[in-house]
Amino acid sequence: MELIKSTKFDKKFIVGALAIMLAALFWSLDGTFIRPKFYELPAGLVVFLEHFFGFIILSPFLFLAWQKIKKLSFKSWLAIGWVCLFGGALGTLMITKAFFAAMDGQVTFATVVILQKLQPFFALLLARFILGEKLNRKFYFWAFLAIISAYFLAFGKSGLNPIEINLFHSAAFFAFLAAFAFGSSTVFGKRIVNHLDFKSTAALRFGITSLIMLVFIFLTGDFYKISQVSGLQWSLLAVVVFTSGALSMFIYYFGLKRITASAATICELFWPLSAVILDYFINKNSLNTIQIFASLILLFCFFKVMNQGKNKNIIFKAKVIAGLGRGKELGFPTANLDKKDLDIGHGVYLVEATIDGNKKRGLLHFGYKETFNEESSLEIFIDDFSGDLYQKEVGVEIIRKIREVKKFKTPEELKEQIKKDLRAL
Repeated sequence: MELIKSTKFDKKFIVGALAIMLAALFWSLDGTFIRPKFYELPAGLVVFLEHFFGFIILSPFLFLAWQKIKKLSFKSWLAIGWVCLFGGALGTLMITKAFFAAMDGQVTFATVVILQKLQPFFALLLARFILGEKLNRKFYFWAFLAIISAYFLAFGKSGLNPIEINLFHSAAFFAFLAAFAFGSSTVFGKRIVNHLDFKSTAALRFGITSLIMLVFIFLTGDFYKISQVSGLQWSLLAVVVFTSGALSMFIYYFGLKRITASAATICELFWPLSAVILDYFINKNSLNTIQIFASLILLFCFFKVMNQGKNKNIIFKAKVIAGLGRGKELGFPTANLDKKDLDIGHGVYLVEATIDGNKKRGLLHFGYKETFNEESSLEIFIDDFSGDLYQKEVGVEIIRKIREVKKFKTPEELKEQIKKDLRAL
């Protein structure tokens, strides 16, 4: 599958990018002002509690989308498992343990921060090879510049002494694992929200992660240390749920559904920027010249990523297979395609189809069928075409998304909607 960038600003894309940055703001609040308050508790217990209470808040969304959740493909469930195990459980546990080690004086914060900031590199590589996100060189230039700016922002005041970085300490290993876990979680999270609404995605992540961490703290014996949680820490857990925990992931998946995984991982760099800004306003720690300059460059990189990080045109090939003929019954004959694992969101798309070297406009439906059942399908309607397509290979280039998949009560309602969709041809 080949992804081709689009050079125009897209309101939906910008909203998604800003949502990712807002989630990153909440994460900076957590890492700077809240998580250090849990230092004396076992890291696994902290991770379990924040996910368990987050799941309680998000669980109603699972009941609302249960029918769609049951129809998720095996590939989607693998992605969910990966996100919960690596992004939810392992990543959060590792970064918590890494910072606890640094707070204990075992290693400097520089070691933890430097290695944790490898996260965008992992995400960019995996987005390219797993999701097929192939963006233009300009995007990768601005992405690299954003990462470098984030380093200067983090160490612009204290300076970065390579001697301080202890790559052989356990905290370095924890930080490295956290970077991989969170980077890969961004990529697999994108695969999930392509096929499931962001609310249910967040709920599944917190629910399954809670179960994983519950098993973990039982095996380690940390579950019985729950009595050590102080009144202040219980209050802070409530703050976490409605800031850096459930709320931030709810906002994050809302944004991830609207932008590429590659762009999302760069927007996540708003985390160090917002942490420095919060430190200035709350602790009155002023920024020096290097940090101010790095902040301005990082903000400009965010602007460029919103322009260069989008890919609209998707090209793939698929073979026409036998269907049930429902499209023909409605008066709009469609061809069913054998490719069901596209890493794009469900919806109706304006496309250009290539058949035997001839190009024609058409409409592509990807997602659950819109009448009477929840079966997933990939089918195409080709304008002004006559002939037999069965077993033929069709090249499809997606031009733009027309609308989301809807549920219609009657075939007549669907026919009226199709007539509206055809105006895009």
